[in-house]
Amino acid sequence: MKLLSAIFLSGFLAIGLYATEPMTWNVFEATCITKKAYMNPYTDVEVNAVFTKGEKRWIVPAFWSGDKTWTVRFAPPETGAYQYHWEADDKANPDFNGKEQTLNVSAYTGDNPLLKHGFLRVSPDHRHFEHFDGTPFFWLADTWWKGLCKRQTWEGFQELTVDRKSKNFSVVLMVCGPYPDEEFFGPRWENEAGKPYNKQDFSVINLGYWEYADRRIKHLVDSGIAPAIVGGWGRAVDSPRVVGLNGFKRHWRNLIARFGAYPTIWILGGETGDWEGPWGEVAKYVSEIDPYHRPFCNHPTFEKDGSKSIADQTPFNFEMFISGHEGWGTVKYTLARINALRNQEPVKPVLCGESCYEQHMQGNFQDMQRHLFWSCLLSGAAGYTYGAAGVWHNAHLRFHHLERRDEFSRLEAVGSRQETAGTISLVAFRIAPRMGGARFLCRGHSRGRAHHLHAKKRDL
Repeated sequence: MKLLSAIFLSGFLAIGLYATEPMTWNVFEATCITKKAYMNPYTDVEVNAVFTKGEKRWIVPAFWSGDKTWTVRFAPPETGAYQYHWEADDKANPDFNGKEQTLNVSAYTGDNPLLKHGFLRVSPDHRHFEHFDGTPFFWLADTWWKGLCKRQTWEGFQELTVDRKSKNFSVVLMVCGPYPDEEFFGPRWENEAGKPYNKQDFSVINLGYWEYADRRIKHLVDSGIAPAIVGGWGRAVDSPRVVGLNGFKRHWRNLIARFGAYPTIWILGGETGDWEGPWGEVAKYVSEIDPYHRPFCNHPTFEKDGSKSIADQTPFNFEMFISGHEGWGTVKYTLARINALRNQEPVKPVLCGESCYEQHMQGNFQDMQRHLFWSCLLSGAAGYTYGAAGVWHNAHLRFHHLERRDEFSRLEAVGSRQETAGTISLVAFRIAPRMGGARFLCRGHSRGRAHHLHAKKRDL
C-alpha cells in the first residue's frame, strides 16, 4: 500500500512539470521499467543513462521512482539529435542492455533567464559567475536552510518566493539533508510526506518526501531563482559519520539524479570539516558523478589564518566562507577574508555564505546589511548572500504560532529591500578592486547603457 501511494503521488505531482517537446536546458525525463524484482531497489542497483551527441558524452545518474521503475532527467545543452541508452552495475539484468534511443532537441523559446541563457558556470576570469552563453550572472542569495520542511507550508513557500523574486534575489540556499541546530533524524526534518529516509543509514528512501521536495525546487526554477542545494550539515550533526560514507554518497547520488537537470548549484555541506567525518571523500564523489560539472563549493566551518576545513580543495570551483553573526567585528573579518581568498591560488570566485543575518540574536540591522552588501561587492566578491532571522530556520514546532508570525514579519525585514534596491538595473557587472576603492561596469536594464562607477571606502 505504501508503495502504491508513492507511485500515485509521483504521477500526481509530475503533471505539467516538464516540456512536452525536448528543448535546450529544459528537463527531459525518461523511464526504464525492468522485469527483475530487487529486495531494496534504492540500494541494490545503480542505474545510469548515457547520452551522446557527436563526441560529447554525459553519464547521468538515474533514480528509483517506485516499483520496478527508474527515471532519468537530462537537460540537453544543445539543439540537435542525441542518442541515449541505459546502463546498470547489475550486468545480468537484460533490461539495462544499452539499446540506443533517439532524442531530438529544439531551442528553448521561453523567457526564463535560467533556461534562455543556459546553466550557470564559473566565468573565464575565475572571479564571477555566468550563464552557459556567457551572459553574466549576479549572485544575490537568500538563506532558507530549512525551506523543505513542513513548518514552511507550500503556500508560505510560494509567498516567500514571490517576495524574493520581486527584490531581485537570484539564488536560494536550502539544505536537502540533515538540518543544522536540530536533532538528527528528528520529526522537525519532515515535510508533508515524512522524513526523506526511513532508516538512519539512509538505506530506505521515502519517495513521497522527494516528490514534495521536487515541487519546491522546480517552483524556484520556474520563478527564475537558482536553487543552491546543501547536502547536509557538519557541526553538531556530523552527517557522513552518523550515516556512513556509503549512505551519504548514495544520498548525494540521489540529489544529483533528481535535481541535477535543474539549473542548480551544489554546496557539499554546512559548517563541515575533515574532523567531522569523511566530507572530503564525499566531495570527490560529487565532483566525479555530476555530469554537468556545476558550480560546487563547501560551506565550511569557521576558518582561521588561511586554513581550510577540508584539506583537499580540488573538487570545488568556487570559494565560500562563513564569518559569524557578531556585529561590526564580523563585518571587519568578512572583508579581510574576501581579500585573503581573492589573493590565493588557484583563482576562484569568492563568496561569503553566512554573515550577520538580519535581526539574528536581536542585532545586525539594516545599516549593517547595506554596509556588508556594498563592501563585499566593492571588495571583489562574486555576489552577496543574505539571511534573516525567522526565515532561515522556518519556525519551530514548540513555538509554532509565535515563530510562524515572526517568520513573515522578517519576510519584510528592511535590509532585504535596501540591499537589493541597488541591483534593480544591474543585469551585468564586473568588479575589480583597486587601491582605495573599486571600479566596475554595469549595464542598465531599461536602456542598455553602460556606466562606469567608482566608489571609495569613505562612500560606503
